[in-house]
Amino acid sequence: MKRIIAHLFLYSALILSPVPAVFASEISHTTITAGVSDYVHSILAETDGSTRVQVTSLDERMPARFCTQALNFTLAGNQIPDRHATVQVECADPQDPWRLYVSVRIQQMQEIVVTQRNLAVGQIIGENDLMLSEVDIHQVRDSVFSNPEALIGARVKRRIGANQAIQARHTCFVCRGEDVTIISQAGNLQITATGVARSDGLLGERITIRNPSSNKDIQGVVTATGQVTIGR
Repeated sequence: MKRIIAHLFLYSALILSPVPAVFASEISHTTITAGVSDYVHSILAETDGSTRVQVTSLDERMPARFCTQALNFTLAGNQIPDRHATVQVECADPQDPWRLYVSVRIQQMQEIVVTQRNLAVGQIIGENDLMLSEVDIHQVRDSVFSNPEALIGARVKRRIGANQAIQARHTCFVCRGEDVTIISQAGNLQITATGVARSDGLLGERITIRNPSSNKDIQGVVTATGQVTIGR
């Protein structure tokens, strides 16, 4: 009997004892901003170059937020992050759930060739005209270059400002309408002639040249400034 009473007393004590309170932590603007930035970086971890994420400043007038759970971050609307994205921040607190949306600007930085100074139309690019710099590739509309050697000797066909990314449309090793040297290679035999370029071309590109002697178009590969090689 005493044992039964003891068990009943212990059971009653357990039932009547207060449940430990779960206190919600205050979520600061800094915590939200850092969480959004880390989340977007994790999504873009597999992309080339380095990613810079600029989180839109939260309104300082926004009331303090509290949560007993870890915050959950997702892309709003299952969007694919590009230059801009919206991140949904959610607190799944059973007593006081909430969510808010935060905008971010995304810059995909990549080291590419840019100019050290202004380059004029017709200028031949030299080694001292170029340098490598990190640029947001979202702001570049055309193909760019990662190796300065690929541009040394090219002719500028559009004015390029200082510290500007050099794009394929800015230059040509062979420019449309200009006279070019045609090199015909057959084994150890090499024959040279003169032709007129029908299109622009960079190193290694195949372009069309008009042969004035036969008045026929031929295909060749750009191998130097003002030079095209056929038969290779």
